[in-house]
Amino acid sequence: MNLPFLWALVFLFSATVSVVLSFHVKTSSRHKASWTRSTQVFANRNNQVSRPPDDTSAASRIDEATPFLQQVGRYTDMDAWENDIDKLHELLHLTRYHHSTIKKRIFNLPINERTNDRHNHEDEESLEKYKHEYPFGPTYVRPIAVGQSIDLRQFININTTEEWLSSLQVLTTLFLLSSCVPSSLFTQTVVGGNDTLDLLLRLGLVYLSPADNANKDGELVVPVVHLFPLQIPQLPGTRDRLDLVKDMVFMTDLHPNVLSVTTIPSGSDCPEEGAVMYIGPDSLALVHHLHASFLGYLNNGNTDSSVFRVLDVCSGSGVQALAALGMLDVLRKSGHELAAVDVEAVAVDVNQRALRFTEFNARLNGMKVTTVQSDLLADNAMVSIEELVGRGESKKFDILLANPPFIPTPNLVSDDAALSLRETNSIATNSQSYGLFSSGGVSGEDCLCAIIQMAPRVLRSDGGLMAIVSEFMNPPLRDLDEQKCMLLTKVEQWWGSHDVAASGVLFTNEHPLDSQVYAQRRALTDDHGVISLWLNHLERYQIEHVSPGLLFVKYQNKGGNPNNAPGCNIDYRLVPKTNNGSVWTPHNFNAVEYTMKILNDLYQS
Repeated sequence: MNLPFLWALVFLFSATVSVVLSFHVKTSSRHKASWTRSTQVFANRNNQVSRPPDDTSAASRIDEATPFLQQVGRYTDMDAWENDIDKLHELLHLTRYHHSTIKKRIFNLPINERTNDRHNHEDEESLEKYKHEYPFGPTYVRPIAVGQSIDLRQFININTTEEWLSSLQVLTTLFLLSSCVPSSLFTQTVVGGNDTLDLLLRLGLVYLSPADNANKDGELVVPVVHLFPLQIPQLPGTRDRLDLVKDMVFMTDLHPNVLSVTTIPSGSDCPEEGAVMYIGPDSLALVHHLHASFLGYLNNGNTDSSVFRVLDVCSGSGVQALAALGMLDVLRKSGHELAAVDVEAVAVDVNQRALRFTEFNARLNGMKVTTVQSDLLADNAMVSIEELVGRGESKKFDILLANPPFIPTPNLVSDDAALSLRETNSIATNSQSYGLFSSGGVSGEDCLCAIIQMAPRVLRSDGGLMAIVSEFMNPPLRDLDEQKCMLLTKVEQWWGSHDVAASGVLFTNEHPLDSQVYAQRRALTDDHGVISLWLNHLERYQIEHVSPGLLFVKYQNKGGNPNNAPGCNIDYRLVPKTNNGSVWTPHNFNAVEYTMKILNDLYQS
């Protein structure tokens, strides 16, 4: 079955510029290579890359961007680096680089208009009144491709009384649409002019590309990262107030459509590293579904310590840990009793680049996160985490969040360089389609299994919660199946038998993808040979169906049913397909509403 798509063309700023918007799930995205990556850095002007006239895409300039990509997140003077990040925070606030503003003023899409004390006796289990808050970030925007252009000079009004708006147009063009901007226009238009450009250059978020045949207006400002705005709205069940939002921004590597590879090549003083995943539908799915039920989790006695601890495993940009901290911040503003509780967050990833990005994002959003480099698939994976956590119950985590790599990758389409960062990797590969943040091993379950096995050892045994977003192999095909499917049994076995009972719910789509459709989508090409490679691989590992989904598992509360047997019992629910899409579709508030009701029941156990 084809997963639902909602495609629209939005004219950005003028009718001459169109951007494809896509509400889609990750399994349907195509990671198109921009151009074949050369190994030679674009260094001298006698060897300029030939590109289509008027091409302003960052995608066509990736080869020359290599040395700049290597330096993102690196610093020699921490005080100066942190000071610059603080200045970036001020810039983004001043230019209103917030999701709701970008959504309304740049892309002309509806938002929830709030008024104080709008709360009434509406059904608290309905998210209808919040529907325009989904998605929490601009997953509907796709970066421009090679050969496309955005000519800001045609429509920016630098004389507008809303001085921030022209700055917002330029920053959106750079960091969401991945389009270059003439440096002269940047300094003339953006708040702070040359000082702001110098700031972005020092932080390594952009570089300057000289004039060429495709750009006769002088130097171009070229983006090398995304700055993804995420807005955490009020939590369902709290009283409506205008200030009950948390505006956040996340730096990530460029989308694969722009970057074209999953590995950042090594430099003279920089080792090869995996790219840091962009904020995709799966990233937002976990944020959306946790957010809707988060108040229910807290209000059911699932935390009673003086410190609330969050663990983000396979953290990437740190979006899950930081978004959870954002939810707690919103609750503090609402006057929730958790306002008096301290908060700690730990982010774990095998990729040092991801941890640098997490530290950058924590500073950018005014938060603190401890980062730990650890390979979950190594024999000693738990050592560094347990040293940090300690073995005492008081040091364990309230919530474990994870968006692990999950694609069941055949050998010939894995990214050999990126996967070599994992100590246990022994795959011989020769392609770069799937790398560190996407490949879940040949079965797709390597990291998923490791996280579930780890969870009981690091979570509080009185209400600790694990929440994972992933694709799931061979999910249940229908509700109320009398025979428990093998996937649920595996999850229970991975969790293991412990002194305290745990229960959980697996949410997958009502209509999962069969192996034929999945192979066609993951092949990223119409080449029958590559598709057959995927099909044969799925057959070898007995993968007949695949579905995006969410897994929540919780230790029972203190004073829970003493008759519950130790170990883990997993139930499942098939999320109904609606006109708004399926479980991961970013704007599908119906799916969030469905899981919220079931999770609130789980939290009471």
